[in-house]
Amino acid sequence: MAIIESTNSRGGGQIATNSGNISINEATGELLIRKGVQMVTRINSEGFTYYDPDGLARIRIGLNPKDGEVGLWISNEGIDVLEELNGES
Repeated sequence: MAIIESTNSRGGGQIATNSGNISINEATGELLIRKGVQMVTRINSEGFTYYDPDGLARIRIGLNPKDGEVGLWISNEGIDVLEELNGES
């Protein structure tokens, strides 16, 4: 895996592989892993999110986006775990 692109802009840089499947964004502090154009994994300061082949966030390890509680959440097939967490009452 060779690094093809390393760019710098105001506030940070971005590094990506030849295929673009792995990128690190210094400005947002995120590591993004894709398979083609489909997001597979996102790791940032809020946690780890795994996406299914349909592009839905299915597994979240880290902060609940609504209340900041730390935990592990797994949604049912066809359900976006982040939408479910944001909709909790």
